[in-house]
Amino acid sequence: MTLPPEMPSLKWQSATKPASSAPLTVRVDADRLERMNNLVGELAVNRSSLSLQNDQLQKVLRELRGRFARFQTLVSYLQNASDRTLVASEPERNKRESLMSVEDRLFRSDVSVARIEFDDLEMDRYGAVHTQVQTILENLVQLEESVEDIALFARQSNQTLEQQQHQLTQLRDELVWARMLPLSEVLNRFPRTLRDLSVTYQKPAKLKLTGVDVLIDRAILGKLYDPLLHLLRNAFDHGIESTELRQQQGKPAQGQIEICAFHQGNQTILEIRDDGQGLDLERIANRVRELGWLSVERIAKLTPAQLIEMIFEPGFSTATQVNELSGRGFGLDVVRSQLQAIRGTVSVSSTAGKGTTFTLSLPLTLTITQLILCLAGSLPVALPADNIEDILTPVPNQLQQRDSQSFLNWREKTIPVYSLTNLLDYNCPIPEGISSQILAAFPTSKDWAAPVIILRREQQFFALAVDRIITEQELVVKPFGASITPPSYFYGCTILGDGSPVPVVDAATLLAVRLRQSITLQTDSQPNQATTSTLTFNPALHAYPPIASPPKVNPIPQAPTILVVDDAVTLRRTLALFLEREGFRVVQAQDGREAIDQFQQTSQTSIQATNQQSTVKLIVCDIEMPNMNGFEFLSYRRQDPLLAAVPVVILTSRSNEKHRWLAMQLGATAYFTKPYLEQEFLTALKGLI
Repeated sequence: MTLPPEMPSLKWQSATKPASSAPLTVRVDADRLERMNNLVGELAVNRSSLSLQNDQLQKVLRELRGRFARFQTLVSYLQNASDRTLVASEPERNKRESLMSVEDRLFRSDVSVARIEFDDLEMDRYGAVHTQVQTILENLVQLEESVEDIALFARQSNQTLEQQQHQLTQLRDELVWARMLPLSEVLNRFPRTLRDLSVTYQKPAKLKLTGVDVLIDRAILGKLYDPLLHLLRNAFDHGIESTELRQQQGKPAQGQIEICAFHQGNQTILEIRDDGQGLDLERIANRVRELGWLSVERIAKLTPAQLIEMIFEPGFSTATQVNELSGRGFGLDVVRSQLQAIRGTVSVSSTAGKGTTFTLSLPLTLTITQLILCLAGSLPVALPADNIEDILTPVPNQLQQRDSQSFLNWREKTIPVYSLTNLLDYNCPIPEGISSQILAAFPTSKDWAAPVIILRREQQFFALAVDRIITEQELVVKPFGASITPPSYFYGCTILGDGSPVPVVDAATLLAVRLRQSITLQTDSQPNQATTSTLTFNPALHAYPPIASPPKVNPIPQAPTILVVDDAVTLRRTLALFLEREGFRVVQAQDGREAIDQFQQTSQTSIQATNQQSTVKLIVCDIEMPNMNGFEFLSYRRQDPLLAAVPVVILTSRSNEKHRWLAMQLGATAYFTKPYLEQEFLTALKGLI
């Protein structure tokens, strides 16, 4: 059979196929990629939630195995006690009388096998208690097998979660690279811009582009054009000299501006450098003096790095005329703000007569990043890990105090130390304690010293004192909604596994904002010394003045704490849940002795934290309890002044007058019997607090 001409054979097709074909490409709408990226972010949040649940499962499993081991010990003790009771129950006299040869009994015709008697040494006799103990032992073996099965399933679940995390990371990375675009999308627009500027202002200059193929997240790339254009115009206007001046200095008549891009770790670095005259520090100093920011004496003490930093302050500009080339009156603070919006930073270095270099550091992606979770007071805060140089717990000889400013000796440098709690003081009440389950689950200790985080701000270092470092996690950073206008130092927020939101803070920007506010507060409070009071420290040590402390507000009132003492765990927990629903904080104890320990521990913590009296406002106590009953607890209470100041409500099943009279004589404030009416009981408790 012959194929028609219009139907070429398969063999002919394969013969004419190119030896190597280019990879297939698919055009995907950018919005679809954005939605996929958001879904990956949600998957990461859900995975974090599963990880939290798995951690809680592992914790409960460890507690279960510990309790099971203690239960085994108790059962073993019970078995030994049962055996001793069994042996001691038969008098020695009966043992001697019951001794008889088994063979003699077996050959008696009127005695059945069932009636044969043995000595206790020859055959054990089991009572009802011993039988029940043996039943418990058999069930204990089965229970142990079930516990081991649960442990096996938990290990398998943990392995599955680790595999899922690995696959999710791969998916995230693939999607990140799918969102990447080459920098040429933006950089290739600048050569024509520079040519137009050269023609318009009769100043020849050329642009050199390096690293145009470097890939960058499209969300970042779309916001890079304006700051790069501003820096390009700035380099042309303030950096490149006129042709005559360049020739006098022995430079080529044509100036050069170079934009270089490369990846460095998990960041993208862009350098905009020119071969011009460099920054005119004297001109910058004169402008600072004209603006009234610093006195002549203070300006003279500033280092070159501190003086260069002034060009990023709002309102600073050395342009004599406002035109399109000079940035239309907008300074470099706009560039810094635009970069901060995409979690980027900008720094500058300059050499007189040789040129200036602006360095932009950008994150690889805006979606998922490594965050350090810490506490500022009781407020959880997330700090990007790529901005952190070091984390340490300082020893006493590393810290110095000069006037109102603390300093840290770190790597042969003396750097200022600031409190994150003070920097984030908004004069509003913040509830105490950690509300997030995932943060509260991490171990802590009262003996741990306050850690210090070392960060870099441009060319300078500073230390940030936090109350506690919780953990480091890879989390999703989400922007705030359109209805919220956050300060510039907030990147957004991250969602923990239990759904708790945590703000992501740019600590360097936060410090810069607070310093500007501090300078404003100081100058406003001393109007006659506006040009001499902005810096109250030696600028050779660091570039940051002490933060002015804003006025304090009264702390938010805390929920009253009630100590519930009852050996019946079900009744105790039921009462605790009822009181917690009514807005109380509840501490539980199973007997009087544990109640004393709980009270002392809670009181010491409260006094150390707030310098107030005991945080326990009321005690609800049963009468019949092991170790120390309610009457014994009331007797002990009379000897402890701190404990005696707390009212005690007796809640017991004993309703006779004898128990009531003795409790009231020992100092009980009220007496209730079980079962009780919840509303009546609650009204009485509220009246006593």
